[in-house]
Amino acid sequence: MKILIVGAGETGYFIAKEFSEENVEVVLVDEKPKHLEHLQRTLNVAGVVGNGTSLKTLEQAGVDSCDFLIACTDHDESNLICCLIANQFKVPVKIAVTRTDSFLKRKIIQRYLSSGVSQIINSSVVTAQEVIATATYSSASAVSVFGDRKVLLVGCKIKAASSWKGKKLFDIRSDIENQDFLIASIVRGGDSFIPTGMDEVLEGDYIYVLAPKTSVPLLDEILQTKVLHNRRAVVVGSGFISQRVVLGLLHSHYQVTVICSDQLEFHNFKDKFSHHKDCNVVFGDPSNVKFQLRHEVATSALFIAVTKDDMANITSALIAKYLGAAKTIAIVNREELTEPAQLMEIDVVLSPRLSTARTVKKSTQGGLSDKLNFTTISETNMEVREMVVGPGCSIAGKALKDVALPKGCLIGAIVHTSEEVEMAKGSTVIEVNDQVIAVTTPESSLKLKELFNAQ
Repeated sequence: MKILIVGAGETGYFIAKEFSEENVEVVLVDEKPKHLEHLQRTLNVAGVVGNGTSLKTLEQAGVDSCDFLIACTDHDESNLICCLIANQFKVPVKIAVTRTDSFLKRKIIQRYLSSGVSQIINSSVVTAQEVIATATYSSASAVSVFGDRKVLLVGCKIKAASSWKGKKLFDIRSDIENQDFLIASIVRGGDSFIPTGMDEVLEGDYIYVLAPKTSVPLLDEILQTKVLHNRRAVVVGSGFISQRVVLGLLHSHYQVTVICSDQLEFHNFKDKFSHHKDCNVVFGDPSNVKFQLRHEVATSALFIAVTKDDMANITSALIAKYLGAAKTIAIVNREELTEPAQLMEIDVVLSPRLSTARTVKKSTQGGLSDKLNFTTISETNMEVREMVVGPGCSIAGKALKDVALPKGCLIGAIVHTSEEVEMAKGSTVIEVNDQVIAVTTPESSLKLKELFNAQ
């Protein structure tokens, strides 16, 4: 498979990183040689200097032989034009990444889709969706859905006060009467592994738990260090992401206070949300302790910082956590700030560019008609895949203990045709048309798909 990425900025870097560790040929196009030199030093990719809307540049990059073209420059119009040009070369899949809300109207999107663009992914929408999904669960730092939304993958950090700290997985499961969950992966020091019953959970670990949606309240109660007694949220920011987050929280019946630090944006935001009785828009400095206390940040269930200023997001979230906000979320765009921010006391640090890269990769898995879910585990190469057991599959009708799975694979949950969700055990029998959620490494992914006859 060959992937052509136009735009070697931070979004292009994250997208290239998602693919470069697999057996995929990746070619990057950018007008700035320094961008390409940096990526080629750190990733196994080829580079072509030039403008992605130039026929000559695209031909030099081998557009006529690529399977996917992903345009992710800082200019929405250029990305869409690049995809339209690639359509003339019969590129099977053309994905344009956009950042602003200019290309979100349904009529405009449909116009480009009918002209040959395969998919338009808006990074602001993707980020807002991830913020809202993560905010929904008090203990979670990441949430993904599978099995027609019947199964959740919940990621959370093990803190000093966690009841699971220092315990082996076998003991954790023995202590809990309702064992309707599975610890699918542990991320420790940037490395991930599929744990066994004898592995111990340590402070600072990021654990990823698969559980039926109906069991998440119990899981939340077990994992959380502070119970959320109210539905008050504070959102810092006045941009498009902030607007989407605020609307999502209002629809989830939160009382939302929005803090704007720009006078003009404050008035614009207030005009847009003045009709919502549960939304209060205020003007001020979110990094001022007295200002946060005055607006009751200390007693809020959620504090979400989504401005364009990474340092402002980190600072205000740290202050909110110090004052007592139950859960803090900050978006951080710059790659070099993401890891330091994650080491602080902020509960959730999200990277819009990384979220966009994962969404792009998901769109390349099995083609755009594939309705099955796919995600990668944060900061690792582990994948979580949803597959359907095909007719004539060799493992249909067998118990999992009798199935020889590829090395580096774990079957986590099964959604049976009866719509019953079952967490995988050795005695679990998989039948044709069951939906299976599995954790795997990229190198074992193809073998696993072949085993299940997944397309």
